[in-house]
Amino acid sequence: MGTAHLSTGRTGEDIAAYFLQRRGGVVLARNVRVGRDEIDLLVQLDGERVAVEVKTARRADAHPEDNFDDDKEHKVRRAARNLTPPVWRIDLIAIVLSETGATVRWLPEV
Repeated sequence: MGTAHLSTGRTGEDIAAYFLQRRGGVVLARNVRVGRDEIDLLVQLDGERVAVEVKTARRADAHPEDNFDDDKEHKVRRAARNLTPPVWRIDLIAIVLSETGATVRWLPEV
């Protein structure tokens, strides 16, 4: 995993956290490790704890949400279930970065 990938992911998580905070969300934790699995953001949103997976790309024609495949979904759900108390809602935020800014697509309850 190269540094460009790491900085893209971190940038995407920063944008997603800001995006959710602007909508009344409170980021409780970032990069929550649960065994071998990880939750990008744990957020309190509308009175509910939500596990948020963030997918980020740097190409204008990209669809980063396509990288949330069955295997990744299974890992995020397993991590969320194993939190105390468990989290049942999973949201996906897909971010496309460009020279002019970022496009954010929020897919609640995936």
